[in-house]
Amino acid sequence: MVANGTTRHSPKRPSRRRKPVARKRQTNQSGKFQIVDGPRGGGELLIRQRLGFTRPQFARLLPISERSLAAIEKGGEAGEAVTRSIAQIQRLVKALEEIIDPKVIGSWLTTPNDSFEGLKPLEVIERGEIDRIWQMIYELRSGSPF
Repeated sequence: MVANGTTRHSPKRPSRRRKPVARKRQTNQSGKFQIVDGPRGGGELLIRQRLGFTRPQFARLLPISERSLAAIEKGGEAGEAVTRSIAQIQRLVKALEEIIDPKVIGSWLTTPNDSFEGLKPLEVIERGEIDRIWQMIYELRSGSPF
């Protein structure tokens, strides 16, 4: 308090809250947003919905934390490694669509498979052995026996 009974107000400080950052987003053909990572583009996360994966399942597939995936899905920046992982999964799904009914690819990825010693294809990818799935795709495309 000041001598005359009034209170002294300190000068107003600037807000510490950050201003919202404009995100680089574009709409795809269905009108949904997709993440655009710089001039290269790509990073579309609608693949998760196509596969019918939950956020934890898809986060394991990339591999990133659920929190990071949630931030990216809300328009956050996807790093280079995540963008590469998403592109790799998109290529894999596209190749699988040639040999498997697209509606069951998500369940196929999460079902134990004798071709992978009882592992789920998702687990094979997590172990860094995605080349085993690509080998299977190659053999099925070419018609060569296993």
